[in-house]
Amino acid sequence: MKVVISTSARVPIYEQIKTQVRSAILSGDEPTGSTLPSLRQLAADLRVSVITVTRAYNDLVAEGLIRNEHGRGFVVREVDPAVASGGLAQRIDAALTELLVSARHARLDIDDLHRRLDEAWRNDD
Repeated sequence: MKVVISTSARVPIYEQIKTQVRSAILSGDEPTGSTLPSLRQLAADLRVSVITVTRAYNDLVAEGLIRNEHGRGFVVREVDPAVASGGLAQRIDAALTELLVSARHARLDIDDLHRRLDEAWRNDD
């Protein structure tokens, strides 16, 4: 699982971790029963505090997406496909809202947005 954080983003690092792990689970990239990186390993990989990763993982436990198993670490729980689909749709809606705000600040019109989205879609591998 790949997690990328930005220290210059307005979003706290634990939220960035939580969002990316949640997306990996809801999209199926992290299948049911798979083990997430240990707290220490992910903290070392990202060069952040273990407390930061612990907060992200504990939030995901509270959401019911992962569980902490003694001797195994944090394991992905089974997610209802309808819940997964709804969660991904909420992320898309939030991203679109952010996109619209940014586009308006940049004085882009809908045609510019369509063109840019089409181009990004085609260039995504």
